[in-house]
Amino acid sequence: MITGHCQLNKHLFILSITDSPLCRVCMEADETPTHVLLRCRGVAEQRAAYLGSPASLPEALGDLGGLLSLWSELGWLE
Repeated sequence: MITGHCQLNKHLFILSITDSPLCRVCMEADETPTHVLLRCRGVAEQRAAYLGSPASLPEALGDLGGLLSLWSELGWLE
């Protein structure tokens, strides 16, 4: 769905575009940038492949190429 909005469920839920704020991979926590980039166990393998082991959100966001590759791998750029 292309809405011009952030494609993370937490944001889409606030805008009433989706019915749940939960992470669509693990369903254990709200799908936020911090959750996906630092905590989600469901994307740990992909995150490690593209971003390594970022210790903070600014560190993860500092690797734009890795970030775009991760989002593409997860199908969240479409």
